[in-house]
Amino acid sequence: MLALLGRVVQLQLRPPAPLQRHAGTLHGRHALHARRGTLCDTRGRVLAATHLGTRLFADPGLIDDLPRFAERVADLLDYDEAEIVRMVDARRDGRYVVLDPDLTAWRIAELASHRVPGLGTERFAARHYPHRSRAGQLLGVVGTDGVGREGIEFALNRELSADAGSIRFLRDAANRPLSIEAGGFKPPADGRDVQVSIDLVIQSLAEVELERQCLRYGADAGQLIVMEPATGRVLAMANYPFFDPAELLTTPRDRRRNRCVTDAFEPGSVFKPFVWAAALEGGFAVGDEMIDCTESGVYRSPKGRRLRDAHAHGMLTWEQVLVKSSNIGMAIVAQRMGIDHLDRAVRRFGFGQRSGIGLPGEASGIVHPARKWTHYSVTSVPMGQEIAATGLQLVRALAAIANDGMMPAASIRCAGEFGTEIIYEPVLSPEAARYTRYVMRRVVTEGTGRRARSERYSIFGKTGTAQVPNPKGGGYLPEQYTSSFIGGAPVEQPRLVAGCFVHRPDKSKGHYGGIVAAPAILRVIEQSLEYLGVAPDVETAAPLDGAGLSRRHGGTEEQETRGTPAAQRSDGRETL
Repeated sequence: MLALLGRVVQLQLRPPAPLQRHAGTLHGRHALHARRGTLCDTRGRVLAATHLGTRLFADPGLIDDLPRFAERVADLLDYDEAEIVRMVDARRDGRYVVLDPDLTAWRIAELASHRVPGLGTERFAARHYPHRSRAGQLLGVVGTDGVGREGIEFALNRELSADAGSIRFLRDAANRPLSIEAGGFKPPADGRDVQVSIDLVIQSLAEVELERQCLRYGADAGQLIVMEPATGRVLAMANYPFFDPAELLTTPRDRRRNRCVTDAFEPGSVFKPFVWAAALEGGFAVGDEMIDCTESGVYRSPKGRRLRDAHAHGMLTWEQVLVKSSNIGMAIVAQRMGIDHLDRAVRRFGFGQRSGIGLPGEASGIVHPARKWTHYSVTSVPMGQEIAATGLQLVRALAAIANDGMMPAASIRCAGEFGTEIIYEPVLSPEAARYTRYVMRRVVTEGTGRRARSERYSIFGKTGTAQVPNPKGGGYLPEQYTSSFIGGAPVEQPRLVAGCFVHRPDKSKGHYGGIVAAPAILRVIEQSLEYLGVAPDVETAAPLDGAGLSRRHGGTEEQETRGTPAAQRSDGRETL
């Protein structure tokens, strides 16, 4: 008896290998899939959802008579008998052959009342994007493990993620479950549904107009962003070429990138309003001050830098410098500001740092430390050179001007969602911000942005046509440009700001920002404001007189009022 008891203990504590293998076959585990949270737009429209389906599979190891098995399955579920034989026969040495990746409801019902040895089903979860490529790069993708890998799916993965359940059970030699093990049931927990700030209608408008301009001008790529300046919430973030998450395996990784946040580029003249506003705020220039932009259109700085405007302007007011997009006028005033003031102004508008939106891969852009600036930098940065910014950074900076000097953190969160408190950074005084908007309005009515002029809404904005730097160093690539326009409306109380950035258009078809990008912003803003129920506004009154804004020269301050001299009409050509 003692010997027998000893043998029992030995078998329990250290069973032989054959017995261990056999014992393993008596235990089973069945996964209980949970649903990943649904992504909805700001009005509750589904952007991404998880489909829980049922997969049909065969276990060749449990099939004794393949022709008979195929006949029964074909009769029961209306499949092709020969195809079943072919599929199973090709994997006879395996234990798992998928016969139907997603069973229909009637087939599931048939299987519930019929048992076929060697035939099994399992539940699975699949992510579905009902609008295909709409906002594809922004939404991102989910991996086969149910984890968000890119875009919003990655950024909000913790909230969206499901916690799968399981059942551990005992089974017999025929793989039939006998009983659930003690403590062997773990219930599944679905992920949380999340509403984001994207508006599907405005996103669609942005993509349609972006694609139109990219195709018309033969561009390599483009981005278009729409934001609420009062909240920083992004209503649209479009990338062209588009990306359909359902075609993940056949889409190059480069095309899946959300370039609105990942790619920084030299912005060119769309950067001028931020330096212009900072100079106004700091008292380094006033609106009606006359600045000699030279009769020849060529200027040599005190340090010897030679600058050129696209057209000779002669004397311009500080307002006209922005309206006409004069490189010379911007450089003259920037030299008054000096390196330290200019560096602080650029960083105050959020350049050189991430926007706070939380999307993966966001670039901070390039703003060199002030100690590395040269006299060239002081005249280059004001016209958007020697600096790099993302499209989102430029639109967010414009939101500060639209929001009376308060710059919001960029957000994809919908109002009312957890963690949606709005964070602002003071950038300008309300007076300087409003005055800048009115001058940007003149850019659209009189200057290089006239193709963004609306008969219904008072759009304000700025054009840009930036040369593309040579990635190998040494200047710029010939005939390569980024065509841009940033704008907002209405000018009195802006509801929207937006930016369109078109990369490498075909110069023979057109490459100026006022031609390539401005019309897209016109149509997107007009249609979006109409969709949002914003009433068309009448023509805006004359600009503010600038009361309270000072001018500094050599440490002295002089209060000056700002008149509103009529600007000469531009011929519409863009300044580089």
